[in-house]
Amino acid sequence: MTQTLWLLGGAYAALGVLVLALNIRSGWPLWVRLGCIVLVSALYFVTWHSLQDLRGWPARMALPHHFLLNASSVLEPDESQGAAGRIYLWITPIVNDEPSGIPRAFTLPYDRELHTRLERARDAMRNGQLQMGTADRSDGERVVSEDNTFAPDHQNIELRDLPEPMLPEK
Repeated sequence: MTQTLWLLGGAYAALGVLVLALNIRSGWPLWVRLGCIVLVSALYFVTWHSLQDLRGWPARMALPHHFLLNASSVLEPDESQGAAGRIYLWITPIVNDEPSGIPRAFTLPYDRELHTRLERARDAMRNGQLQMGTADRSDGERVVSEDNTFAPDHQNIELRDLPEPMLPEK
């Protein structure tokens, strides 16, 4: 992925040089030339921010309302270095009582209570019991992940055993 970023950066640099070369000797009005320069410069930032999801970095979006917990990792706060803790979750959204889509990494601010619940869930997962969760905002509002908003700092995340599937009668 790093090679892709370098190649893409080089392509944008070449595009920038091309736009500048065209603007130096062209008869275009000044506002068109400045518009091209601003547009190409804006594309650098848009591309950089849109590629962050492709690099596998955890999303800071709101969690889906129902999800299957695949894994978790907790970095506790380190007061000696002034580092705030983070909680990383790898989850699969549950839609219509079925896992849907591919797992996604999320990051949340450190919360001691959530850390404890995740340790219990991890122990249950090691014993073969899958874990599902629900996420709500602290004010009780349902969390919607499709709106691309940043995750609220305080989410109520409940974890429990995934119920056994109900098979149809023979």
